Amino acid sequence: MLDETDLALLDALQVSPRASWTKLGEVLGAAPITLARRWQRLVDTGAAWISVAGSNARSRGAIVEFVCAPGTEMTVAAELAELPYASTVGITTGDYHVYANIVASTLAATTEILLHGLPLSPHVMRTRSHVFGSLFGGMVWRLGVMNRSQTQQIREVLDPPQREVHPLGAPDRALFLALGRDGRRTYTDLAEELGTTPKAVQRRLNRLERNGDIAFRCDVARALAGWHTMALLWLTVPDAELRTVGNRMAGWAETRMCAAVASPTNLAAILNLRSFEHLEEILIRIATSLPGVTVTERRLVLRQVKIYGRLVDEDGRSIGVIPPDPWADPQGCYARPPSRA
Repeated sequence: MLDETDLALLDALQVSPRASWTKLGEVLGAAPITLARRWQRLVDTGAAWISVAGSNARSRGAIVEFVCAPGTEMTVAAELAELPYASTVGITTGDYHVYANIVASTLAATTEILLHGLPLSPHVMRTRSHVFGSLFGGMVWRLGVMNRSQTQQIREVLDPPQREVHPLGAPDRALFLALGRDGRRTYTDLAEELGTTPKAVQRRLNRLERNGDIAFRCDVARALAGWHTMALLWLTVPDAELRTVGNRMAGWAETRMCAAVASPTNLAAILNLRSFEHLEEILIRIATSLPGVTVTERRLVLRQVKIYGRLVDEDGRSIGVIPPDPWADPQGCYARPPSRA
């Protein structure tokens, strides 16, 4: 398990993933060099990492589920985890054994992946897909260790995001992919890879954040923070209340993903759990606080194989990275070897 200083540092980085060690030291009352060393230890042991994600407004994709032949679940999950547009992969209880979250830049790109970009090995007996267009939240989450005063001190004040979402240009996409391996890479390091100047990288990154085009996330091997399992819920919500319910569930501390989906049910949620009993508490919360909402299916996540680009072991520690690429060509993904550095 992580100690209190580790948890506070992680919570601070979840609020402001690229904050300087000096700023973090002021808020947490620790020497900047001490915090930098702690963070490096967490990264080196796979206990924590920072990555970049598209904003909720830009999120397009699908949740795809697979029925597998007995004993082949890990094989199928490992094949899916190699795909750059399969951002998250897990194994669950229930009739469908493996699920994958697919990220894409447009609905047309989602269609192309679903029709031509998924490896359907002989182990896969049946699939079903749930396309989503509205992601309510959960992509960026917090441990909630810091008090309100500390949170306000470290939270960056950004202008409200632009109302209209414009396609990202080629330089924006290149910066997004360069940050996929490490969201705290320095401007100098990024500039060297992208063939530009640190100031140009800083301006572009500031603009993308200010416009709400991207968001950084600090992840942790969740079992180390007391989250020992997960649940995948499919819910049916009255259409007129879908956005209200989605936004409300997205604000729950347990929610890792909450999205409107086009399927027999219309809302999907993935939630962290501290125990099996915790799932019962959530189901009671839904029944009592969200009248009219029906939980159609509930499944435990037995094992996560990939968490938003990070390959993880049985304890949830990072053992490799295949940065999520919403612009990847499905036809070209099988020919190139994955990067695990």
